[in-house]
Amino acid sequence: MEGLSIGGIGTILLVLLIGGGAIVALRAIVRSATKVGRLASTVTDIIKKADYEAENTPKSLSSAEPLLLDRIRRDFPEYNPELIRQRVTKDARTFYESAQAGKCFYVDGISDQLRERLESFLSPDVAGDIRIHKVALAAYDDVSEDRVLTFQAAAAFKDPAGVTRQRRLILKYLAAWATDTENGVRKTNCPNCGAPIPAVGSKVCRYCGTALKVWAGIGWLLTDLRED
Repeated sequence: MEGLSIGGIGTILLVLLIGGGAIVALRAIVRSATKVGRLASTVTDIIKKADYEAENTPKSLSSAEPLLLDRIRRDFPEYNPELIRQRVTKDARTFYESAQAGKCFYVDGISDQLRERLESFLSPDVAGDIRIHKVALAAYDDVSEDRVLTFQAAAAFKDPAGVTRQRRLILKYLAAWATDTENGVRKTNCPNCGAPIPAVGSKVCRYCGTALKVWAGIGWLLTDLRED
């Protein structure tokens, strides 16, 4: 130490102080980088979880059947909820099978307008593994002259990249005479006065008051089908 001047000692101390500060700063940088790495890992995990849930969680449905069933059966005493659910499930599956094949597989029970629309706009995204998780009655329109059931269906399929896509379908069915001849719906006439009966499900002729029992020949015509 005798050979060192006061200036030399000061220089050494300055270097040590700077070196110590650099080490502290370096440690802070390492800690920050570790925190950033942990944050990035957490974000990645969240994204992976969200992707997994998006692929494996069916879309939610709005079911109003308990509230609507009495109203439907007032118009259509023969209405069978289980049979119509089977029909809706089949129509929903046919929608995606048609998209996968690139051609419309619907044969009957569908309006001409809807068939033409589906033939023109089949999705190219369906590669297979089609599943219909469940269906639910969402609404019943008995206010207008027509009677319309609205169903929702939770569906899934794999796209060309092998990713599972969850979808919600909206399907609408119009009550129609079983012997449709014009635009998918044929009107009938009162057996007493011959006046037209405008609404399927009508119980009384609006012109002469005759009680009507015409529901035996009723079917449900698919008039609208789209992804929600």
